[in-house]
Amino acid sequence: VQEVLFPLFFLFWLILMSMMHPHRKYDEVGNTVLGPLDASVLVNFVIGYTPPTRMAREIMKKVAFDNFEDGLITEEYLSEEELEEANTLKPSNFVGVVFKDSMSYQLRFHDSIAMSSVYMESR
Repeated sequence: VQEVLFPLFFLFWLILMSMMHPHRKYDEVGNTVLGPLDASVLVNFVIGYTPPTRMAREIMKKVAFDNFEDGLITEEYLSEEELEEANTLKPSNFVGVVFKDSMSYQLRFHDSIAMSSVYMESR
């Protein structure tokens, strides 16, 4: 009886836990003209990124200097752990960017990780 009831109990427990924490799905956003960016919001804004590869440096240079005349503050970190530590120590105007490969990245905000809407698995 125990060999039959224990797996059923754990299966029920897993189903209950998955129902309590449903997956988030973000809707697709259409192409729209957003208008000019208010640069006053980005004063003293810090973007940290890892790994410090040549491609990442080029992308962050383009983001910081080509789009904003004052430039954003960019900091490179050697590892994801250093970036997470800096994220906890810095104020709320810090955003981390983790480049997974040349075509994908993940944003890390002060208290959360921004997930792609395509990514549907649990954390």
